[in-house]
Amino acid sequence: MELNFNSVSFRQNGDTLLGPVDFKIKFEGITNVLGYNGAGKSLFLELCHSMIQPTYGSVYWNGHSARDTKNLRGFIFQHRVTLYRSVKKNIALPMQTAGWNKQLIKNRLEELLFMANLETKSNDPASTLSGGEVQRMALVRALATYPKMVIMDEPTSSLDPSATTQFEDLISNSANSGVKFLWATHNINQAKRFANDIIFISDGKVSEISEAKNFFKKPSSINAQNYIKGL
Repeated sequence: MELNFNSVSFRQNGDTLLGPVDFKIKFEGITNVLGYNGAGKSLFLELCHSMIQPTYGSVYWNGHSARDTKNLRGFIFQHRVTLYRSVKKNIALPMQTAGWNKQLIKNRLEELLFMANLETKSNDPASTLSGGEVQRMALVRALATYPKMVIMDEPTSSLDPSATTQFEDLISNSANSGVKFLWATHNINQAKRFANDIIFISDGKVSEISEAKNFFKKPSSINAQNYIKGL
């Protein structure tokens, strides 16, 4: 998967909140997005997934617009997003939307419920799940139709250590199967454990893109150097 931001800016109420941004990156595995609170990480991810449209410029995946390639990606929000239905119906929704037949949905549901360790809760209202269970449900829902990429906006920020570990195990298994991840996190140790590459955002701009081992050893931008020193 290759992502290209072509002279992208996002403006709101006369203010430039992100941009201008120009870069191209080919994802090899897990790419973590780092930056201070309010730097523009969430806006960046929303532009990547065509949840919002740039005021200027264009976002492309593999040479095609972000809007036209949305079915190649899943998205997980920072906060709980559950529909007023059972766990299995939440997970089944993207497959139904994609037009899968009932048998394919049934077979895939069994796999996904097992992956998320939610088999015994498949008929429970999703609203009754714990925070960790909700995020595992959200992840397998994002994986349901075999996307090439999953974008995640700080999905473990409100989870306790045990729930975070279970979620991370699910990420590891999915990444090992070939799924690419673009993942904003505020947890630097998490990024050190998982990231192949880092995108560092500062003051609404992409300040640096580099391999994780190089970023944590010696970031090239002043803003990133200050960020690392302040941790």
